[in-house]
Amino acid sequence: MEYEYLLYRSEEHIAWITLNRPEKLNALNRPLWKELQKALQEADSDDEISVIVLTGSGRGFCAGDDIGELTRLQNPSDAKDLFLNCIYGLVDIIFRLQKPLISAVNGLAYGGGCELVLLTDIAVATEDARFAQPEARIGAWPPIFAVFGPPIVGMKATQELLLTAEPISSQRALEIGLINRVVPQDKLTETTVKIARNLKKSSPASLRIIKETVNQALGRHLYDFWIASQRFSHEVARTKDFSEGTKAFIEKRTPFFQGH
Repeated sequence: MEYEYLLYRSEEHIAWITLNRPEKLNALNRPLWKELQKALQEADSDDEISVIVLTGSGRGFCAGDDIGELTRLQNPSDAKDLFLNCIYGLVDIIFRLQKPLISAVNGLAYGGGCELVLLTDIAVATEDARFAQPEARIGAWPPIFAVFGPPIVGMKATQELLLTAEPISSQRALEIGLINRVVPQDKLTETTVKIARNLKKSSPASLRIIKETVNQALGRHLYDFWIASQRFSHEVARTKDFSEGTKAFIEKRTPFFQGH
């Protein structure tokens, strides 16, 4: 399958999915959200693939949602497509994957990029990687991390990331359980491949059952996430703070929030 905004290749029974909008730090627009769904499904249904790796091209893993995309969310159909078809659709697919999903984080992982890392089975990051959920700074709200952050990294770490909107280091991300390993930049691919090879030694049936069992607890939150996604598309995306925050970001100025 041909993709416009990501690269897909397989080697040694490993599927490499690379977010490929380097000029935008791999920011997630709606076509990329949908292509990522298809790429994950392609890898998961391929009998020749044992492990899936998600990474980013250029200087970063993923800068989060494309702010230009967010400015169009005043339109109800655009908001519904992004939050229900794109974002909820991808989360649902990730929880249904039968094969291990590894994230190889090069550089920053902000917003939706940080949320993607949260949902992967194993995450490896470079020493200079940074993680943040800066949505509050533009009057937005991170639905994936708000719902799935507490059961994965804990309430306090989730609140710290979401309320302060401050970036954390890869070492701090390791401490709270957001990632599994921190490696030098030049060891990222090597370490990721080593982990993938170790996973390939295990029974595919065992890995599938383990993933299903571990994900059962998180899967119970999918309904909560569906409700949260609907709320965002109907409420938050239409607040004055959201409109002001996204506009200020594009204009490179400090936003003036009014609290509604």
